[in-house]
Amino acid sequence: MKRILFFSESLNGGGAEAALVRIVELLADKYDITVVSQTDGEKHTDYIKSLCTHKPFTKKADSGFLNNLIIKGFITLPPAVVCSTYLHGEYDIEVACCEGFSTKIIGASKRNSVKVAYIHTDFVNNPWSAGVYKGDEQEEKECYSKFDKIICVSETIRNAFVQKYGLAEKTEVIYNLIDDRKIKKMSLESATLKVNKRPAFVLVGNYLKVKGYDRLMNVAHRLKNEGYDFSFTIMGRPEEKHKIQKLCDDFELNDYVNLMGFEENPYKYMKQADCYVCSSYAEGYSTAVCEAVICGLPVITTDCSGMREIFGQSEIGLICENSEDGLYGAIKSVLDNPELLHKYKQNAPLRAEDLSYVSRARAVEDFYKTL
Repeated sequence: MKRILFFSESLNGGGAEAALVRIVELLADKYDITVVSQTDGEKHTDYIKSLCTHKPFTKKADSGFLNNLIIKGFITLPPAVVCSTYLHGEYDIEVACCEGFSTKIIGASKRNSVKVAYIHTDFVNNPWSAGVYKGDEQEEKECYSKFDKIICVSETIRNAFVQKYGLAEKTEVIYNLIDDRKIKKMSLESATLKVNKRPAFVLVGNYLKVKGYDRLMNVAHRLKNEGYDFSFTIMGRPEEKHKIQKLCDDFELNDYVNLMGFEENPYKYMKQADCYVCSSYAEGYSTAVCEAVICGLPVITTDCSGMREIFGQSEIGLICENSEDGLYGAIKSVLDNPELLHKYKQNAPLRAEDLSYVSRARAVEDFYKTL
């Protein structure tokens, strides 16, 4: 049985982490799998432990001082030292689950293994991993050149990576697995979406600048002043939630905007909404938008990486210019023409079939068989 090491900085609630969980689920009975992450006790940790071996750099039982020291070392030590210190064992395949530190560390491995890197971001429009290499593009390119396979989670992600770094012969597109069966089941759980006005728009994603919630508040302010009825509900981890709350207060939007925290089951709320909105400045291949379509929701989204692939040829919503005015125009169009949401909602279930787990699992299995 081949041995696979998956290295992910985090096992928390992001899309890349969810994608890793689905891959481990699929492959757990076919390979000897070890998942290494930076810390213990995160959202997916216990479930990963039930599927395979899990090795965190730091443990909940360790002191805060020791944990901080280990994490600081992870960031500042040479990648080869981190790799030899924390990534013990012999493996046939080593996988960096995301761009950034994961790729930098696995790229430094001296083991005689097949090395795979996953890319979830647009290297042209959102090259966040550049900070890991202190802006040294040549160093980042050299790191990727050490990998045998570079997996991009959408065609637009692949095109951006090849545009920046070349290495086209190493790249391949494999879409993230999405457990549509689980999503549909969880969407049926009892819940009440608290909204004062309809139509109800819903968003799921951490309160980070890249998600564009700031410009969404500007859009809400404009629409409120024009006399429209609507509501926005946002669910996500609260990193910069206070900034969005301040905008709500300043614009007197609290009757129009409901800022929730992280929800283990956002689907039961999504199911009750009228439309999903993605206001992001950049995405890789949005798991949340796919989940919204699976829940039967129309989608309004900015033109980010992967969105046209998610929509396909289906009329399930609107892809607008990636700007505040683009968002404003798209949302205003469905407020002025509510029959559009009805049409898009009818089309969503058909598109959901193409995003299903079954339709994508074979590609993942076939890929790992070739390594």
